[in-house]
Amino acid sequence: MASQQIRATPPSKDAMLNSFLEIVRNYNARPPPGRNKIVFPACQLVVEMPLLLNRPSEPLPCRESPAVFEAINAHFSAQVHAFFNALHDLEDMADKPSSDDLELLHQDEWLRPVIQITNQSFDNPEGNDDCVHRCYHTRRLTVQNPESLPLLNRVIQLRIFHDNAYSPDPANMRPVSMRTPLELATRLPHLRELHCPWLWEEFPIAFTSQAMRRIARVWEGPWRDARVEFGRGVRHVMPLLPSSLTKVSLWFWRTNAYGREDQAVQMPDLVGASLSSPSTNEFEGMDPVSLGLRDLGSRLEELDVIALITPDLFHSSGDGLLWPRMVHLKVEFHPCAPNGTWYFSGPRGENPHSTGFAITREEHYPSEGLEYDDETHALWDDEEEEYWGDEGIYEHYTPDMFRTRPIVERINPLLLEFASSLQRQKMPSLQDAELFTWLTWRPSKDRVQEYEGSDEVPPTTDVEQTVMFRWGVRYDAPKGDGKGKVTWQVGDWRPEDKVIAAFKDLVGGEGENIEWKAFEYIEEREQDVEAFI
Repeated sequence: MASQQIRATPPSKDAMLNSFLEIVRNYNARPPPGRNKIVFPACQLVVEMPLLLNRPSEPLPCRESPAVFEAINAHFSAQVHAFFNALHDLEDMADKPSSDDLELLHQDEWLRPVIQITNQSFDNPEGNDDCVHRCYHTRRLTVQNPESLPLLNRVIQLRIFHDNAYSPDPANMRPVSMRTPLELATRLPHLRELHCPWLWEEFPIAFTSQAMRRIARVWEGPWRDARVEFGRGVRHVMPLLPSSLTKVSLWFWRTNAYGREDQAVQMPDLVGASLSSPSTNEFEGMDPVSLGLRDLGSRLEELDVIALITPDLFHSSGDGLLWPRMVHLKVEFHPCAPNGTWYFSGPRGENPHSTGFAITREEHYPSEGLEYDDETHALWDDEEEEYWGDEGIYEHYTPDMFRTRPIVERINPLLLEFASSLQRQKMPSLQDAELFTWLTWRPSKDRVQEYEGSDEVPPTTDVEQTVMFRWGVRYDAPKGDGKGKVTWQVGDWRPEDKVIAAFKDLVGGEGENIEWKAFEYIEEREQDVEAFI
């Protein structure tokens, strides 16, 4: 039974409310200068996962049962409901002050709640230390019955993030449904900003250990279904989103600062039909995330995206408005497209597995009802005994990151659609827009030998050194009677003439307002830690 495997303390709305009241009263006791011009500090929900009972006498099985997950998901959902209800009570008390609190919040003060999600915890992690299956999660948490959440009239900003989202290790992190932030936004009538610095997309980690690759597998079926749910969720919430929402940041995957991927393996086709959407007709064969972001952008002034995308994000038929309110647009795309094809190859054109593989029920979903994975355990034991000794089997990686050269037939359509979308008749309010990716050179040992002494690769001083650089294009719209500017950072490579002409049309002239910047090579990409504070 689920109750025998987990221990959870029911969330208390009253405890949350009392905490908020203490924050408000302390704030009122020492108001900062210019209080009537600022937003009230954030009220925070730290979402705790129930404690999993992992005792030596009764260790947890490898696979989490649906019953246990449902109990954990119910606890997650209950915390969010309690949080919203506590904030609603706070708003109600502020609107109807008592003699003790003559004015909790001024009439022009607003709230900026934060939802911070913690890792899964175990009461005795050493009790089952030969198995780390339960540290990697596939099922996504959801807020049950979001339509029953109270409307919060003083909230103007919502942030949702994982407290270890900037860590390279996904162990013990439970993903949340990609549509949940949008569903919560529908309960905030005056919301202006929505920030999600990670929507729990993960890429396979190139563990040296084959056992760890199995244990930490990013199951392709649920991955695809999560993207379908986002696209479907956008369509559902669009009529319900507040008109005040103008600024959104959605980072689907964590920015790669460590270079632990294998770009030589075949990637899944995440655009093909899914179990929850058997026919591709629902999205007309296009990427549901790209379409969802395109729809969402039609009502925004600022959009900051990190996502696997296709040109469908920018495509619009005819010459009508695309994003009429957009002022600032920032799109970071992954070197791999969501259909499993790549925008980049190796320096010499290496492009193994040029198409993504089809996802099937039999091969690409976790097996239901399989409590123990004896085959993987046996492989783990063999690898530890033969290769690792006292070293941590889960601390060694064999990445092969070599895709640094654009594949013209893939990248040019993306650049052309981006340029076309920036035309004044489609984005009349636009001030600036950028489309870029980060490329990494951390090749396998065999590939290092192939390129030894070559000047075709980024400069390195160590064969095991990771080198990263930014690749992309930026457009700054004209101001007043001036001309706009296009800044390319693509090295010695040049896009096809049609793409260059499309960007020239944006700035006029014969190219005097187009700049070509050199690459800047770094060892590790800087993380935006402030996004998770």
